[in-house]
Amino acid sequence: MLRSTKVRIAILGSGAGSNAKALCVAARENATLYTVALVISTSAKAGICEVARDEGVELCVISGDVKGETFTEQLGSLLQDHRIEVLVLAGFMRLLPPEILRRMHGNVLNIHPALLPEFGGKGMYGIHVHEAVITAHKVESGATVHVVSENYDEGAVVGQMRIPVEATDSPLTLQEKVKLVEHQLYPAAVDQFIRTLK
Repeated sequence: MLRSTKVRIAILGSGAGSNAKALCVAARENATLYTVALVISTSAKAGICEVARDEGVELCVISGDVKGETFTEQLGSLLQDHRIEVLVLAGFMRLLPPEILRRMHGNVLNIHPALLPEFGGKGMYGIHVHEAVITAHKVESGATVHVVSENYDEGAVVGQMRIPVEATDSPLTLQEKVKLVEHQLYPAAVDQFIRTLK
């Protein structure tokens, strides 16, 4: 796909913001197909807010107390007002409203700290994923970028990166290793997805 302008993405999250940072740095330093036009957080105290400020990206906060139709309306308005073409989740732990998925024409991505379809689904986030991988005696893990659907971690896979699970790994050491993989994978997978857009 040949485009004269970069695709405008928004990052939605409520965590420390390390993946948001990786996406922003890649856009700033590399020849990515996207530009980070907006960061949206559901907590004014989340690390992702500091990432937005450090990177000079516009930041909007939707209070975590906002739910249901009000959340859908506020998020939808932000995406429309900022002309967002792809929404990228980074540490957003709730299911997105179906209306948002429809508004975005399915152009919503998420990253998961395991090799989907294994170790996905409700409750499988953060350290819980790495505990499950080690308990299952898996010899490899990694990260998956996938299209967001109405169910947790069930959308089409865009990209994966694999790493070995060492016998000496704990859930915490595995988590740190997977995070490094995520930071490499996410910007590349966003670009890969953008190439498929009409």
